[in-house]
Amino acid sequence: MLHTIRTPLIAAGGALALALTLSACDVTTSAGRATQVPAAAQPSAAPAVATVLVVATPTPTPADTLAGEVQAQPVAQLSTATPPSAQAVLDAEEQIVADIADRAGPAVVRIDVQTQQGSGLGSGWLAEFDGQPYIITNNHVVAGSGGRVLVSFTGLFQTIGQVVGTDPDSDIAVVKVEQIPDDVHPLSLGDSSTVRVGQRTVAIGNPLGQNRTVTVGIISALGRTIEESESRSTYSIGGAIQTDAAINPGNSGGPLFDSRGYVIGMNTAILSQSGTSSGIGFAVPVDLVKKVAPALIRDGQYEHPYMGVLFNTGNGSDITTLVAQQNSLPSSGLLVAAARGGPLAQAGIGDRAILTAINGVQMTSTDDLVSYLELNTVPGDTVTVSYYELQGGEQREAQVTLSSRTQSQLQQ
Repeated sequence: MLHTIRTPLIAAGGALALALTLSACDVTTSAGRATQVPAAAQPSAAPAVATVLVVATPTPTPADTLAGEVQAQPVAQLSTATPPSAQAVLDAEEQIVADIADRAGPAVVRIDVQTQQGSGLGSGWLAEFDGQPYIITNNHVVAGSGGRVLVSFTGLFQTIGQVVGTDPDSDIAVVKVEQIPDDVHPLSLGDSSTVRVGQRTVAIGNPLGQNRTVTVGIISALGRTIEESESRSTYSIGGAIQTDAAINPGNSGGPLFDSRGYVIGMNTAILSQSGTSSGIGFAVPVDLVKKVAPALIRDGQYEHPYMGVLFNTGNGSDITTLVAQQNSLPSSGLLVAAARGGPLAQAGIGDRAILTAINGVQMTSTDDLVSYLELNTVPGDTVTVSYYELQGGEQREAQVTLSSRTQSQLQQ
């Protein structure tokens, strides 16, 4: 399970310097251990300063000139043919990326916020729900804004945005804007359940304040779980998409596309020791956005399913096939305990059991469990839980009716 440290909004003032390496906002890292840093909001007041290293062509020496005279070569004639158009010289893959940038770029926005700690910025994108346009972004981008943000489209078009709902547990927020440019259209939402490792990805956002930057990568892994250790949430984001497309602070809230131009995720965090891209970025799956955003628009909040499972973070609770064989257990699974008064306990599952499947879907890790519940269930659903009872040494099944996280907190 990946532990996230949220970088704060930094007061604007100093210019960013881009040389051979890029510097992001200050972050705290643990010595010798990679620290996951979300692609968070960046200072917005000062423009970036680029340091360019120019390699000059050396002036020829007399010896070089003499050699040129003795070994004279025919002078190449410049072609008078009409150069090919940009469309003609692009290969198929380049054309795909260029088309996505052209079509989707205008719907990617910059979000500037003002908090008690200073000003900062992030990314967002235009989507449509129930026939109405909204800006989708990360909760941590708009947190502390007081509900009002500045939204910038292309062409210096700016408008005020009102935060209509936020969900810290999924790091999703929805913003309603007063105006939208006539030539900007909502992005098309894909299906993150059908994506595969190795697929091409395209990210668009405002990293380090560089508006509408396009980067390319692949899907590196699926079903990741991101634990937000410094956010207001005590829960993890399930089903996250891992990509090696360059994502930096300021990319937070921006869309992640597949090669067809469909949004498959929202860029949220990076795993890095330096605070800048190390090729390990994470996006909230768009299928979760499609569940959470309508509820935020309608109710201002989203109710997450709750099973009442307690387990160790990391791999301490994962029962691998080897561990199962060595301990005469029937199969691999997830060592869990039932939270007192929770749905699992109410279904009669003991304090220590090996959970092996939910609705027939095998559970081998905490990532599997969190991702399945988040993406496939809602409060009130009844699921079939297959588990191995350690005390009795028997394989059993139980019907578990899920509650909501809000209900579980009220019962504690």
